[in-house]
Amino acid sequence: MKIMDLLRAVIVGVFAASTVFVSAAQAVSDLVPHRALYTVSLARGFDQGTVSSADGVMTVVMEKTCDGWIYTQEMKTIIQPLEGVTVQQIAFFTSWESLDGLEYTFASRSVQNGNYSELRGKARLNTDGTGGRAKFSKPVPQEIDLPKGTMFPVTHTIRLLDEMRSGARSFSRIVFSGSEDLQPELINAFIGNAISPDQHGTGKLGSLGDRPGWPLSLAFFPLASDTGIPSFELKVLQLENGISSNMLMDFGDFATDIIPQKIEPMERPNC
Repeated sequence: MKIMDLLRAVIVGVFAASTVFVSAAQAVSDLVPHRALYTVSLARGFDQGTVSSADGVMTVVMEKTCDGWIYTQEMKTIIQPLEGVTVQQIAFFTSWESLDGLEYTFASRSVQNGNYSELRGKARLNTDGTGGRAKFSKPVPQEIDLPKGTMFPVTHTIRLLDEMRSGARSFSRIVFSGSEDLQPELINAFIGNAISPDQHGTGKLGSLGDRPGWPLSLAFFPLASDTGIPSFELKVLQLENGISSNMLMDFGDFATDIIPQKIEPMERPNC
């Protein structure tokens, strides 16, 4: 398991499976700028798999500027397999996405047992929804085409909030987050019934957690894959203000719980 799988599971989300491009500016919902601290641990019921323990912390910062959104995420984990060497990982990801959802820059770096890797690039979508282009400067210069209907993470998260409120039940979409796989992914999602704050318990973390939420089940598929098997699955409680809570990351033979411990609001820009 690569730590960037954990990272992009939180970074990427879902939005309406419409063939018409809808920008973040056209959507109704808005994300709440915030800072959150999560703990990472081996999920219950998965202690008989290939991993005996998993422990770590993750911080997420969602900051709004006058021209876009800055997303920053840092994760530190120690994973102990039943056989082999303990895996110590530190990973950092940051991105900027324009308010209209058309421009995107991203960068990540990680260290796993002393092995360093870095990824940088930028991307742009066509205004008519016909796709776009991503350019990587690291690890090596290269360019890829982005298929029709592709969206960047913040835009589709905003779209998700709109669609959850409308009562939608399922979505399928191509998302580009700038992960280490260098390709966009197809994400299939199923939305459950809304859960009130007194039922999901995140409200104990403050006013930002005191919001209704929807349970989501997400399956991530590489576009080049023809096996029909997702690379991983994610279950998450998505609050109506865009904050993710109570995540379970399932890799098949083991899974991790990612649980919020602290959520703080951040100021909006005075533009």
